[in-house]
Amino acid sequence: MELLVVPLQPRFEQLLREQLRRLAMTMTREQLVQLRLEQLYDWEKVEDPVTRRFFRASTLAWTPEELKALVEATLRAYLPEGEREEVH
Repeated sequence: MELLVVPLQPRFEQLLREQLRRLAMTMTREQLVQLRLEQLYDWEKVEDPVTRRFFRASTLAWTPEELKALVEATLRAYLPEGEREEVH
């Protein structure tokens, strides 16, 4: 199943790309997926109310497998393989 990722506003897209590039310097792609899933499921700790509601709704609306597929699709869209710089 192919998932489409909704484009973000340019400012948020840039912030997401920068964050993913920074994390990719020390993490594998699978570690990035796992980190993002942990962040989604830990929605109670998110300070921004809009993000907190989105994270909570995401964890209630989708199965763990669907969420993982969505996170993987987001990584493919915002951190293409050529942009990764892994350092282990």
